[in-house]
Amino acid sequence: MSRTFVGCIVISLFFFTVISAQAQYTTNPLEQTPASPPASRVPPPKPPDMVCFGEGPKWSIQFVSWGARYLGINQPDQDFLGGFFWVPDQKVWAWQRKNGLAPMGGGYALSATIRKASCTDPMRKETFPYSAQVNLPQGDMVSGCCRKLKAGEAPVGPHGLPSNNTPPH
Repeated sequence: MSRTFVGCIVISLFFFTVISAQAQYTTNPLEQTPASPPASRVPPPKPPDMVCFGEGPKWSIQFVSWGARYLGINQPDQDFLGGFFWVPDQKVWAWQRKNGLAPMGGGYALSATIRKASCTDPMRKETFPYSAQVNLPQGDMVSGCCRKLKAGEAPVGPHGLPSNNTPPH
């Protein structure tokens, strides 16, 4: 009886040793460091400097590296410091004001969601490479199309053309 008991213990230890040795060679996919991350987890390149526009009400916003310029229709232009970040589960770029800054002088904040998807502007009867949903500073939620800024095109300020890399003063 004692030999049987000792034999069972030896066999059990052998199996536990084999199982633990095998576990060391089995890889956990969450612990692996892949040579290159899967395409689904790699964000696309940073969005280009672009202009977005639409109707109902008529609106236009230029997004550049330092922030955004709302080109007011029948009102002054407004500058907003901020930037884009990638939202992987929705496959969109979201633009928000820098550090959650509150709108100046009350009102609403500017925010935008840009998707790389063709968009046809019914007024211009043209198709553009990006579509946008925007919350305008006056509180309207609108949608429209976007295109890359053309060479030399930048937000126009009261004192000329600022660099795309520097916010206007």
